[in-house]
Amino acid sequence: MKTLRSITACREGLPAGPVVEIRNPGNQAEVVATVVTAPEAAAARMIESAHGAFPGWSSTPLPERLRMLHEALKALETNTARVARIITAENGKPLAESRREIAAALADGFHQLEVARHTRWRVRHRSPSRGCRSEVRLFPLGVFLLVTPWNFPLATLVRKIVPALAFGNTVVAKPSLETPCAAFAFFQCLTRAGLPAGVAHLALCSGSVAGRRLVPHPSVRGISFTGSTAVGLGICRQTAERDVRLQLEMGGKNACVVLADADLDRAADAVVTAAFTCAGQWCTGTSRVIVEASAHDAFMKQLLVRVRQIKVGPGWRAASTMGPITTRQHFKEILEAIRVGQSAGARLVAGGNSLSPVAGCEGNYLAPTVFGGVTEEMALFREEIFGPVLAVTIAHDSEDALRLANLSPYGLSLSVFTRSARKAQRFLDHVETGLSHWNLHTGYREPALPISGWKQSGRGIPECGDQGRQFFTRPRSIYLSPRSG
Repeated sequence: MKTLRSITACREGLPAGPVVEIRNPGNQAEVVATVVTAPEAAAARMIESAHGAFPGWSSTPLPERLRMLHEALKALETNTARVARIITAENGKPLAESRREIAAALADGFHQLEVARHTRWRVRHRSPSRGCRSEVRLFPLGVFLLVTPWNFPLATLVRKIVPALAFGNTVVAKPSLETPCAAFAFFQCLTRAGLPAGVAHLALCSGSVAGRRLVPHPSVRGISFTGSTAVGLGICRQTAERDVRLQLEMGGKNACVVLADADLDRAADAVVTAAFTCAGQWCTGTSRVIVEASAHDAFMKQLLVRVRQIKVGPGWRAASTMGPITTRQHFKEILEAIRVGQSAGARLVAGGNSLSPVAGCEGNYLAPTVFGGVTEEMALFREEIFGPVLAVTIAHDSEDALRLANLSPYGLSLSVFTRSARKAQRFLDHVETGLSHWNLHTGYREPALPISGWKQSGRGIPECGDQGRQFFTRPRSIYLSPRSG
């Protein structure tokens, strides 16, 4: 059993906070790690330490910063097998998914290093009319608070922390206390790469401590948050009167639209991939299917064949293709959402029940669940469940499908499956989401493009892609008289 400590509390001898046990979602009897959390004084001290380290780190030459971060990423890559086991033990996802998470983290991290490497930190101009010389220079901001969720405990951290540090900022990272071990493993990589003391802190503290001592701290210059819409909007309100840059990736109710002329085999493959990877606990996963009426029966037949082939089981078993729900509380919430869906009149066509795939091993196992006959008034259609629950709704035609797709307070991701370029373009032009796909699943993305949440799915400059330059730096315009120097 491993014991994790918040680094600042440990180094400075500050009193420890409550001890939290991390249990294996696939076997609740197994304690993966115990976490000695940071009390409020230690959490505040981390911000102060990062603030003190900022002048030295921001003045460190860019090539040196990039070298250390590159070494940390290479250390993560070398330790893929060990870190994948850590992710599976604390999150529950199958080892194959954990390895894919590490690969995605590395792809994002290495891309962000290239963005920083090729950034023009000083752009010179000259006014042809007045002869005035001028330039635009980029500067880091200071201390960034990075808040990461439990569903992708490594990938989300890496895609935030690498650009933050590369552009010269210092950070305090606050991972979910449900899955802190992957973050701890990456901080070990940073330490081995020679990152100076104080530049990056791992705050193993509760959300309430973060809300009281980290978010309102006057030295925090920016916050990058991934999590629920309710918490994200709370951060908006808490920082509204302060000069704090915000980047919020929040909830989603992503739709896959299947039109009558779609390749139904391809569409069914995409829906199952996006709906049940990570046991449906995926920000950009598919939770709604909107299928044109004439294709409904044929599509459902293809879909259910694939759903029945999913093998639910412990993440450490090679045969498992879907792991358990990460937390016991969320497991209960999903079961309640299924009950509410049935009570509202939706037709349960697959799953809907808990499972015990391993004798004598109590885990948070849930059968992949599909509801048919879901109407736009139902909670299944409108509310985020964040689990392996798929709601299927019939559209009269493609225009009705577009209306239904946009009938959501969220706007994260959408896919449309059709052979018609004209119909696809209609969706890509008018869908109210930050990510859109034609004949690809809703979770598909590449490191060079941003993750942009519209409506209640996001706020501020989006993360990933080239947006790190915008979010983690600020410009200064400098004008020089022709008579200067």
